Amino acid sequence: MIPTQLIESCQILVNEGIEQLKMPIGIVSHIYNDWYEIVTINSEIGEFIGGALFPLSSTYCRDVFRSQKTLAITEIDGVPGMKRHPLYVSLPLEAYISAPIRHNNEVWGTVNFTSPKYRNAFSKEEIQLVEGYADRISQWLADIDQPENRQTA
Repeated sequence: MIPTQLIESCQILVNEGIEQLKMPIGIVSHIYNDWYEIVTINSEIGEFIGGALFPLSSTYCRDVFRSQKTLAITEIDGVPGMKRHPLYVSLPLEAYISAPIRHNNEVWGTVNFTSPKYRNAFSKEEIQLVEGYADRISQWLADIDQPENRQTA
């Protein structure tokens, strides 16, 4: 179970990222056992909700998870093979930036922002912003693991 405080803190980051990047969708996800769970979301299109589960293979974040690297695409339609991606087929989002959230030396999830519109290339500062969000969430996860922060049953 993901602590409420973590969800609330992630929501603040997502809201800030949407504003900074001028992209209408922001998500923090948790990835486990080939499943992608939305921890928190801010979306103008209202397509998804927090707590929703999807097969990892049906998300753009699968590539971030596998490569363990930030991915920034400004025109998914222009990337060979992406037009056949399951998510693009059902919801054609064009611009996408995502960074892996690490915890205990593994990718725990992603922080990502998407838009149905094409956009200019992501700047170095925008990529660093998203990676900074991922690093901050990684630190929050590490803080939760500290014995003094664990809740007892």
